[in-house]
Amino acid sequence: MQNRNRTSRVALATARALSLLGALLFASATLTQRVAAQDESAPPPAQGMADSARMYAAPSSVWNAQRVRRVIENGTRIVLTDGTVWEVYLPDRPAVDTWKPGDLLIVREAAVSQGDYDYTIRDARTRRAVSARLVGDRNG
Repeated sequence: MQNRNRTSRVALATARALSLLGALLFASATLTQRVAAQDESAPPPAQGMADSARMYAAPSSVWNAQRVRRVIENGTRIVLTDGTVWEVYLPDRPAVDTWKPGDLLIVREAAVSQGDYDYTIRDARTRRAVSARLVGDRNG
C-alpha cells in the first residue's frame, strides 16, 4: 500500500513538472516571436539614434553627465563631448575600452581617490564606475 502511494505521488510530481516545463517552453517561444517581430519593425540604423545629432549632445536632465566622443589608446584616455580629456586608472582600462561614442557617462568627484585619480566616471548603461583624472581640455 505504501509503495503504491509513493508511486502515485511520484507520478503526480512528474506530471506537474512536465506541465510546468511545457508552459515555460510555450512562454519562451512566444517571447522569441515578439522579439523577432520588434526587430523586423525597427527602423534601419541610418534612421535610428546612431546618426542623430542628439547622440553627441550633452544630456540636459542629468547633472554633470556627458557623452563619450572618443576612447583613445585602448581605454587609456577618454574624450568627452564637452572637450575634456580624462586619463583612466590602469585596472579600469579594459572596461573603458568597451565604451562607444555616444555612451552616457556621469562624472563626479571621487569620495576616495586612487592616487592622482580623483574623479569617478560612471557608465550609465552598465552602472560601472571607473577612476580617472582630468588631463586636459580640447576647447581651451
